[in-house]
Amino acid sequence: MTWETYITKIAPDEIVISGYRIQDIIGSKDFLDTSYLAIKKEFPSIKEKRKIETVFREAISYSPPHTDKWKNEELSKTVARYILSDKYLNIKYSEEEKTAFFIGRMLVYIADIFSTVDILQTGTSESFSDLLYRAITGKRNVKEEYARMLEAMMVASVDHGVTPPSAQATIIAASTRASYEVAIANGVSAITDVHGGAGMMAASFFKECIHKASSENLSVIEATKRLIEKYISEGKRIKGLGHRIHKNDPRKKALFEIAYKYEINGEAIKIAEEIENIFRQIKGKSLPLNVDGAIGAIIVDMGFDPIIAKLLFIYGRIAGLSAHYLEEINTQPPMRRINFAEAIYNGKGPRNIL
Repeated sequence: MTWETYITKIAPDEIVISGYRIQDIIGSKDFLDTSYLAIKKEFPSIKEKRKIETVFREAISYSPPHTDKWKNEELSKTVARYILSDKYLNIKYSEEEKTAFFIGRMLVYIADIFSTVDILQTGTSESFSDLLYRAITGKRNVKEEYARMLEAMMVASVDHGVTPPSAQATIIAASTRASYEVAIANGVSAITDVHGGAGMMAASFFKECIHKASSENLSVIEATKRLIEKYISEGKRIKGLGHRIHKNDPRKKALFEIAYKYEINGEAIKIAEEIENIFRQIKGKSLPLNVDGAIGAIIVDMGFDPIIAKLLFIYGRIAGLSAHYLEEINTQPPMRRINFAEAIYNGKGPRNIL
């Protein structure tokens, strides 16, 4: 039996959130705007934006929950433990305010993981992207272009419909009427190297190519060619190539356009733009670069550790998971039988951002 979702339409080379194409949202709307859109099906008015920003900043002002940091622990497990340990998530808000509050708490968790809480909380009047940059880097002086780029990559990661494992885990928990934070923690826990880790692994691959070029006095393209040959001979997959739905991932071009605008286009992006041709020459098969490959390349050219790619995916996807949780409890009966392949997008039709 088919069932309706009103959040995101997914089709080959098409991602549409409540009528707006993802490539139009990336770079033109911020993360709080996009989160609001996923939940309320419209972008916030000026008054609504002020309200959710106030709630977001309130969330940042509270201290992080006490939780041990385990060495070499899966990042999603660490984040899930923060969520389940956070007493402040019980504060009562409207749906959009609850999500904005949770987004603020997530920023505090990240700052605690990177030991940057003091630096984060000295700039709580700043924009989301500036605060994100502070939390990740621990730097008081924000590099604005990098801050905007980090947020754009989060926007690109907001949602991919009901079929990804993280969305399914959240929706199933919602169907049992689990609390908001438990259902979101369920979804976050499903984000592993298998689902959500490709950007991090793509970044590691690009770093390996650049290191090989430097250490062996090769061009980065030649070094990439040799590494791909090695990976193929060893039966290894190259992350960031291919997608189960998209042949021309619409998020990829949008992110690279922003990267070029901010002059974040170094050796990794050079590799990313050529890797499809290199792979085809070696393997005789076409695997296009996907959004994970684009994010991985940008992360490397920004000089960040590959783990930041996975962090941005988890953080960005929080908005989509919140929307799926709320849609499930508001529109579906408890404990229903869910066939995720039978979901039909019945949300708003195509429209342009004004």
